Amino acid sequence: MLHILILILKIISIIIAVILGILLLLIAIFLFVPVHYEVQGRCDGDLDSLKGKVQVTWLLHLVRADILYKNGKMKWRLRFAWIKRGNTGAGKKQKEVQTLQKQAEKAEISGIEEEEKSNHEKSITETDKIEKNEPEKFTEKSEENLATPQTIRQKSAHAPESEKWKTEKGIPEKEKSVDSEKNGSFYQRILSWIQKIKCTFGKLCDKIKALSGKKEKLEEFLRDEVHKGAYHKCKKELFRLMKHLKPKKADVRIIYGFDDPYHTGQALAVFGVLYPFVGGCISVTPDFEHQVLKGSAYLKGKIYLWHFVQSGWKLIWNRNVRQTYRDIRNFKIK
Repeated sequence: MLHILILILKIISIIIAVILGILLLLIAIFLFVPVHYEVQGRCDGDLDSLKGKVQVTWLLHLVRADILYKNGKMKWRLRFAWIKRGNTGAGKKQKEVQTLQKQAEKAEISGIEEEEKSNHEKSITETDKIEKNEPEKFTEKSEENLATPQTIRQKSAHAPESEKWKTEKGIPEKEKSVDSEKNGSFYQRILSWIQKIKCTFGKLCDKIKALSGKKEKLEEFLRDEVHKGAYHKCKKELFRLMKHLKPKKADVRIIYGFDDPYHTGQALAVFGVLYPFVGGCISVTPDFEHQVLKGSAYLKGKIYLWHFVQSGWKLIWNRNVRQTYRDIRNFKIK
C-alpha cells in the first residue's frame, strides 16, 4: 500500500510541477518578450497627400496588427496565428459580388433566348401538323405563333424610357443611400465622442472652479511632505518609463504651419517638451506665414511589459504613494 501511495504522490507532484512550469513559461513570455512596432509616414504639402503605416508584432509575428492610411482611407488588419480580421478584403468582396451579378444577368439573358428558341420550334411543329390537317388555318396560326418572339423583342426594344432609367439608376441610388447611412453613422460616432470629451472637460472645469475658492485647503494638501514624496516618486518612475519606451531608431523631419501663428507656436511648445526624451532625431521647422504640412517620419522600437509591471510594483510598495492615495480618496473641502 505504501508503494502505491508513494507512486500516486509522485505522479501528482509531477503533474503539479508541469502545470507550474507552463504557467511560469507563459508569465515569462508575456513579461520579457517585447512588442515590436514600426511607424512610417509621409506628407507632401497638404492633408490629401498624407499617408502612413503602423505595424505591431509580437512573439515572432504570431500576433500582428497593420494599419494603413492612404488617399483619405484607413485600412486595418489583425492576425493571430491563422485567424485574420480586417477591412482590407472589402474591395475583393465587392468585386466578387459584381462578378456574381454579371453572371446572373448573363444566365437570365441566355434563359430568355432559350425560351424564345423553344417557342419558335413549337410554333414550327404546330404549323407542320396544321399543314397536314387544315391548310387554311395554318396561315393564321403560324403568323400568330411566329409573331410571338418578334413581339417580345419589339416590346423589349420599345420599352418606356422611364422604366429603363429606373432600372439603370436604381442600383447606384441604393448604393449612395447605403454609403450616406454609413458616413452618417461614422460622423455621429465622432460627434458623440467629441461631446463626451466636452462633458468630461466641463466637469473638470467645474471642479476646478469649485476648488479655486478653497486655496488654503489645497495649499496645505500640496505642502505636506508625504504628498511631496509621492509626487517625486511618481515623476521619477514616469521619466524612467518614458526612457525605456524611447524608439531605438527614429528619423522625423517636419515642416508645418497653421493659419493662425498662435497655434503654430503652441505646437512648437509641445515638440519642445518631447525633445529631451526623443533626442536629436527630430527636426521640426515651423512656418508662421503659410499653412503647410510637409515631411517624413520613421520610428522603430520595442516595448517590454516588464517595465510597466516594475514601475507599478515600486509605486504600490511606496509608503508615501499609498498614503497620498488614501488622502486623495478621503479629501473633502468644507
